[in-house]
Amino acid sequence: MKKLLIYIFFAGTLFSSCKSYYTVNKTENQYLKIDKKLDSIKDQKIESIIAPYKTKLDKKMNQIIGYADYLNKARPESTLGNWMADAIAQKASELSGEKIDFAVQNYGGLRLAEIPAGPVTLGKMYELMPFQNFLTILTVKGNILKQFFDRMADYGGWPISKSVKYQISGNKAKNIYINGKPLDLNATYTIALSDYIANGGDRCFFLKNQKKYLTDILIRDILIEKVKEENAKGHHISSKIDGRVINNGK
Repeated sequence: MKKLLIYIFFAGTLFSSCKSYYTVNKTENQYLKIDKKLDSIKDQKIESIIAPYKTKLDKKMNQIIGYADYLNKARPESTLGNWMADAIAQKASELSGEKIDFAVQNYGGLRLAEIPAGPVTLGKMYELMPFQNFLTILTVKGNILKQFFDRMADYGGWPISKSVKYQISGNKAKNIYINGKPLDLNATYTIALSDYIANGGDRCFFLKNQKKYLTDILIRDILIEKVKEENAKGHHISSKIDGRVINNGK
């Protein structure tokens, strides 16, 4: 039954844009006898109903969109996190037409521990980023940014783009460099991230009221497009550890 519900969810995500809203008008208590045989018959009926959608969904999700070198998720820095953050930074810069100081992705938002070397399917990108998170471009002062870096440090480090280098000492960020220059608490910076974080998620409440531009581009779609772009060039998606985040406590 769980598998059936998963198929129904993704089929709805891919093949429908309609939304329905329901409210409860009345509740009643009723004792029902559980009949396993009846449940089995119902499951078979449900399977027959979703079979056409499952076929379409499987075909779509199993489509190979590119190839990867081995990428893994880890803290304080990882190849998977670096690749994602760089892809987000590039797309944000293209969309805004201006320089993005850096991009960041919350660690918990990555739902795979690794992407194995070899073919990358569309389904793999949905596994990596199953959430409907939208790209958001945020304008913040350096003093607010310091709070953000401290929050990332407290979590042990988040994926961040290559324009940034900083160190974690205890649960605080220090020696923060952006585009080769020390963080200026009085300067204004432009960063790219998900709407979830921009709206205060993951204890980033201090970002909630900052100036923001919410796009209609899903973070997942940015990653899918990046895989396809690299494949068109004959390249694998890849990244390396380059000292963006160093945890001095380890």
